[in-house]
Amino acid sequence: MQKPQSEPKVPWKSFWSLVIIQSMNSLNEKAVQFLLIALGIWMAVKLQYPLSILIVLPFVLFSPMAGWVSDRYCKTRLLQAMVLLQVLVLVGMSAGLFMHSLPVTVGFFTVFCVQATFFSPAKKGLVKDIVGSERIGMASGVLEITSMLALLTGQIGALYLVYSLLKVWGRGSGWEAAAWPCAFATVGAVLVFILSVTMIPRYKPQSTRTFHWGLLWEHFTQLRMLWNNKVLRNSEVGVGYFWFIAGVMMLIVLQMAQEAHPVETTSDFMQILGQQKDSALLFAWLSGGSISGGVLASLVCSRRIHTWLAYVGGGGMTLGCVVLAMAAYDTPLFYGALCFTGFTAAGYLVPLNALLQDRADNDKRGDVIAAGNLVDCFLGAMSVVVQWLMASAGLSTRAQCGIMAALSALVAVFIWRSMRGVQTK
Repeated sequence: MQKPQSEPKVPWKSFWSLVIIQSMNSLNEKAVQFLLIALGIWMAVKLQYPLSILIVLPFVLFSPMAGWVSDRYCKTRLLQAMVLLQVLVLVGMSAGLFMHSLPVTVGFFTVFCVQATFFSPAKKGLVKDIVGSERIGMASGVLEITSMLALLTGQIGALYLVYSLLKVWGRGSGWEAAAWPCAFATVGAVLVFILSVTMIPRYKPQSTRTFHWGLLWEHFTQLRMLWNNKVLRNSEVGVGYFWFIAGVMMLIVLQMAQEAHPVETTSDFMQILGQQKDSALLFAWLSGGSISGGVLASLVCSRRIHTWLAYVGGGGMTLGCVVLAMAAYDTPLFYGALCFTGFTAAGYLVPLNALLQDRADNDKRGDVIAAGNLVDCFLGAMSVVVQWLMASAGLSTRAQCGIMAALSALVAVFIWRSMRGVQTK
């Protein structure tokens, strides 16, 4: 009598090392963005809109190239190269801040955004290589939620650090309050590079497609590949909307803090501190909910992708935005609604993102992920435009939350109708 075959052993040390590496990359990217936003507040310059566009622009320009490189060459080698590039970028940004040069600092930040474009398909593509199809629901959820935790920690940490350092060093120390945290992040990036070299195994690339110049404008080919598969298309619509609402809500939260503590010049020291403190507090409530929801969704999807979580999460996002549109700022109901919105949004994202990665063909996974990144980043750029238009039109933050509730309801209905009957492993 033949013994049943045992399932392949998952190299969990490698997976958790990948989680740490991508989390630190996300944390550093978002931290330096918000160090610059905080610096802009100190300088009475609104940097949040141009920086948000800078983050998504390289994905729009270079996604096909990033997808091809990820499929054609060893993903582990690409990951290691991008982590090393992050170290060099942080050194340059730290130097720019210590020199009090905004152009140098923003220039290196732009390179960081390009780095993220090539880092993303490499890290996501490695997940299935490491854990296989059966565990991808849980593993993808862990990767997304830890990335989200890192992004939110970077936002909150950067704002709080600048707030604390300005309070200790005084109103004239804005450049130094941004420079020292950036230098500290550089040290962490070096340690992460060492981890990437020692703990991530190499996997043979699946694609043999050679380079051609058309890769520079292959966006439509990749999008067609994504769009021709119904499950991939509908999953990406849901994932893309998550990043759209995340971008809009981030900017709404910043607007709330700015309206509560208006700053005219750098001499408004207490107002600057109030903005930093309020922004960090609001992001903390939002992130606490997101992490809790993501952890729960990942546990539910530990052995199988459950699409019903996306239906529940879509309804929850809608309800959360409705309450935010009605609740008074700085009240228990308001903070509870922020937490609930983050909680349900994360639960909505996890199964859709896992389905997208699992249903992509192995030799085209990088292209599918790159196409998905392109859609996500286009919607991320649209989130900046939409929120700027709403704010410029004089809409209150409550009215903006109401608009997001209506959009979330439409997307929730679409996901429910399009994903019914989808078979998952």
